[in-house]
Amino acid sequence: MEDLIAPSANSVPIDVNINNFQKEVIEESTKTPVVVQFWASWCGPCKQLGPVLEKVVASEKGNVRLAKVDIDKNQQIAAQMRVQSVPTVYGFFNGQPVDGFAGVQPESSVKQFVKKLVSLMGNEPDINAILESATNLLESQDFDSAFAEFQEILSADPESIEGIAGMVRCLVGKRDLSAAREIVDQLDEEFRSKPAMEVAITALELAVKGADAAKSLDGAREAVNRDQNDLQARFDLAMALFSLGDEADAMEHLLYSIGVDRNWNNDAARTQLLEFFKTLGPTNPNVIHARRQLSTMLFS
Repeated sequence: MEDLIAPSANSVPIDVNINNFQKEVIEESTKTPVVVQFWASWCGPCKQLGPVLEKVVASEKGNVRLAKVDIDKNQQIAAQMRVQSVPTVYGFFNGQPVDGFAGVQPESSVKQFVKKLVSLMGNEPDINAILESATNLLESQDFDSAFAEFQEILSADPESIEGIAGMVRCLVGKRDLSAAREIVDQLDEEFRSKPAMEVAITALELAVKGADAAKSLDGAREAVNRDQNDLQARFDLAMALFSLGDEADAMEHLLYSIGVDRNWNNDAARTQLLEFFKTLGPTNPNVIHARRQLSTMLFS
């Protein structure tokens, strides 16, 4: 998901030596936490850890900086910091080393280390508040604004299921189905099985079906006009309308079909209507209206 997150200038590693250590690490850490990696060109584990550090720091969107110290060229700094082996990593805040580790660490541990360092600033984004706002924007179909907020969530937590699912749903809403499919195709089965992601994938699949149906929109409309009880044509018309964003009319056609024959095609109209409900969310005004009509039909 990193491709969806714009890089920050602060995510570019800085080579530090005796001449700029004071400025780039000590002084800079009074404004932004600094991760300092001590490394050497002959050190294999350093080459493993370096890309992981860069990736995790980049995901923090400028909330932390990364500095690198070559111990062979900067033995004085290494001695002052009591570096006994490489790779060694220190986290600086307010001019002081506040945490550290030695040796290669898994990405999850590096994330935890960096998150802890960033939290010292006390300015971590309120993910829950952003998620609530993004969800409201999505349900009101302000897809561009919602997309930007879901991106912000992913900047803070690149593994956020809600963030990834939200972006997929925004792309579907904007009819950028290829971009939505590209994201989904990158996900493993564990991610796909999460409830929020299942809803997003359902939305994508509906949009794909609808896009195919939209190609025969005029034919389906003509068929319905010829025979109001042609339920297959009405179903096709509903799918086409939904894919074009005309959700209210799409649901009206399915409700009409249920009123004519609720068991048609193994309950296909009601099943599809429930998928629309799930995709659009319970607070969508069209869903609220259609749900009331459906309840009246089924329980009258």
